Order: sequence, then structure tokens, then C-alpha cells
Amino acid sequence: MNRVLLRLVLLGAIGAVAAPGRGLAQSAPADADKKEVAKQYVGAGLAAQDSGDYETAITFYLKAYRLVPHPTLLFNLAQAHRLAGHVDQALSLYKRYLSEDPSGAQARTARELVNEIVSEIEARRAGQVRKADDAHRTDDARRADEARKAERVRRADDARRADDARRADDAREADEASDARATQIAAMAPSTAPGATPPISDVRDTASQAPPQPGRLPQIAGLATGAGGAAAVAIGIGFGLHARSLSNDLSRHGAVYDPAKMRAGERANTIAIVGMAGGAALIATGAALYWWGYTQGRARERVSLAPFVLERTAGLVVSGALP
Repeated sequence: MNRVLLRLVLLGAIGAVAAPGRGLAQSAPADADKKEVAKQYVGAGLAAQDSGDYETAITFYLKAYRLVPHPTLLFNLAQAHRLAGHVDQALSLYKRYLSEDPSGAQARTARELVNEIVSEIEARRAGQVRKADDAHRTDDARRADEARKAERVRRADDARRADDARRADDAREADEASDARATQIAAMAPSTAPGATPPISDVRDTASQAPPQPGRLPQIAGLATGAGGAAAVAIGIGFGLHARSLSNDLSRHGAVYDPAKMRAGERANTIAIVGMAGGAALIATGAALYWWGYTQGRARERVSLAPFVLERTAGLVVSGALP
């Protein structure tokens, strides 16, 4: 707001100064009048520049230069442009000033500022180049990373396709092997024509329908009965050893009479006697059954054996004629 007011005041003051010249004859104003107006413009430009309104200062300096094209006004324009941030325009005006007045009052300052501006421009360009290089390297790195990712994806796809193809080949080979085995079995299968050998399944069915071998079941029963008798004898022996151990404990010198141990010894002795007697009977019965089955297989029509078991007795009844 202050800059706008300052600009209006400066323009009003300069207009008041230049107004009398417009009231004269239609001829161009005298050089003295131009210089006076240009001086007013320069003063207004300096005031605007001091207040920081560089754009207004440029406007007044340019008006003054158009009236009086003095090299110093080029320096003033260059200063205002530099302060306003117009580096390229400032550099061009400084060089123009040095070209028109190389030994002027501001020549040394202009050269220093030219060098400074040139250094700034070069530094700025170097920074821009560096940023461009950094951006280029970043872009190259990004593209390289994307290329690596794409390569990994491609390799994974190739590996997956190769694995799928291998599985398909394995499945096809398995199917072909299965078909070959089926064909081989079909080629080796016996014919069903008249006079041909019956299939293996028919032979198994015929064998399963054949009558059992004579004496086979008594032999199996005899072996099972003998095994049971052997187990009973073993149990009886075990309990007999246990009863003997208890008896030795009770008869040892200085031993205390123990009714429970006495009863346990009697019970173990009873089990031992029953086990060994019963086991022996079972072994005898099993042997008789096995022999009976054996003789049935050899002479089924001539010999007949029948086991019998009473309350306290077990044995065999033999009937028929021995060979």
C-alpha cells in the first residue's frame, strides 16, 4: 500500500513539473526542459528504489533515459533490475553501460557486479545441471530397478511355466506307462476260446470252491490245543516256582508265621498243579487231534478218531482198522 501511494505521489509531482512544458507552443520541448524532467524522473526512481519499489524505479529510469539517453541511466536501470531479481536484464544493462562509458564513474562497480552476476549465473546453471544430472541418475536408477523387477518377474514366470510343463510331461508319461501296462496285461491275458486255459481269477474261484483237504481241520485244532496246553504248563510251572518261594520263606529259621503268605502259597500251588495237569492233558489232546488229522489224510476210510473229555479224564476213541 505504501509503495502504491509513493508511486502516485511521485507521478503527481513529476506531472506537475512537466505540465508547464505542455502549455507552450506545439514545438518539441527544449533540451533544458527534457533534462529537468529527466532529472525529476531519476529522483522519483531513486526514491522508489530506496523504498524497495524496484518496478516503479525501473519505470522512472526508463522514462528518464528516453528523454536523456545518458549511460548513467543505464547503470541505474541495471541496478533496479538486479535488485528486482531480473538478473539477465541487469547483466545486459551493465555490459551496455560499460560499452558506452567504459571509464565512467560507475565502471568499476559495474565490472564487479558483472563478474558477480556471471558467477551467480554460472553457479545457478551448474546447480541446474547438477539437479538435472541427479534427476537423470535417479530416473536411470528407477528404470534399472524396474528392469530388475521385470526380469525377476519374467524369470519367475519362466520357472513356473517350466515347472508346469515338467508336471504335464510327468503326467503324460505316467498315463502312457499306465496305458502300456494295461495293453501288456490285456495281451498276456488268456483267451476265452474253447480249449483255452481259464483265467487266473477262474482258477482261484475253482480252488476256493474245492472241498477242504481231509484231516486239515483236526491238524489245525491239534496244533492250537497243543499250544494252549504248552501255555498252561508254563503258567503252572511259574506258579509252582512262586509257591516254592513262599514255602521257603515260611520255613526259613526265625521267620514269622504269616497266614496271608501261607494262603498265597497254597493258592499258587493249586494253580500250578491244575495248570501243569491241564496243560499236559491239552498237549496230549492236541497231539491226538493232529495224529487223527494226519491219518485221515492218508486213510480216511480205515481209521476214525474221536476225542472225549470227562470231568477228570480226557482221551481219544479210535475206531476202524490201521494200515
